[in-house]
Amino acid sequence: MAYFSGNIYSDAMLVETQLHVILPQDGRNYTGNRKPKTLILLHGLSDNASTWMRLSSVERYTEAYNLAVVMPEVQRSWYHDMVYGQKPFTYITEELPGKLSRMFQVSVEREDMMIAGWSMGGYGALKCALTVPEVFSCCGALSGAYDLQALLELSEKEGAPDVLRGLKKDLGGIFGEKTGIPNDADIPSLIEKGKKEGKLLPDIYMSSGTDDFLYPVFGRIRDLCRANLEHYFSEEFDGGHDWKVCDQAVMHMLEHFLKQEKRQDGDLTDTSAGGILQK
Repeated sequence: MAYFSGNIYSDAMLVETQLHVILPQDGRNYTGNRKPKTLILLHGLSDNASTWMRLSSVERYTEAYNLAVVMPEVQRSWYHDMVYGQKPFTYITEELPGKLSRMFQVSVEREDMMIAGWSMGGYGALKCALTVPEVFSCCGALSGAYDLQALLELSEKEGAPDVLRGLKKDLGGIFGEKTGIPNDADIPSLIEKGKKEGKLLPDIYMSSGTDDFLYPVFGRIRDLCRANLEHYFSEEFDGGHDWKVCDQAVMHMLEHFLKQEKRQDGDLTDTSAGGILQK
């Protein structure tokens, strides 16, 4: 695989921002005569664009597929356009696909576009895929922080996880003076809206560790997805809110979405304890 790390200027973000890209490479990976499919991987609340390359095995897992992997950076934005500032949602769903098509010659057709993320990125992946399902055909939500109101309440309690420090200020900067979490930021509202409007929603894969502090939230969203979505699978692993769980989930997610794309000589043996795939 070829790996690139650098910076691009974003009109939506109004700054130069980090971008990490993994590309299939002739000679070691079969690409044929078509452009590779594209997976946009979103980072978590306390992470940045480099975290996927540093803490996961995503490059090794994607080597078996004709797949480009893109890891952008949007800081603590929760992948929303801010009332007073940058527009991360617009960057991820509109500006970035155009840049990828021009700069790296990857496919950004809906059937070839996937988005996934961990923690805040898992929330962001669902937010993006459910809001503009015409852009993404597949969505992976890994150990996602799906309920902003519940997280806000948890962040103000004694003994709250350190990762949630400053969440109230983050959300104030994103949503301004609005009271509560708006519907376009609420995952259950987006699921129900998509079903009501009869939209062609993406194939969604969700996962969580059973000891994750976000597991109760995962359970609520899992049940809602089961009741409302046609193309949906969930998976649970032993473990908490950590990269050991995330790394397993990435491999299983790729197998779920791309089993028909796997190279005949690809070696994607899973030596982990694994999880239980549930519809």
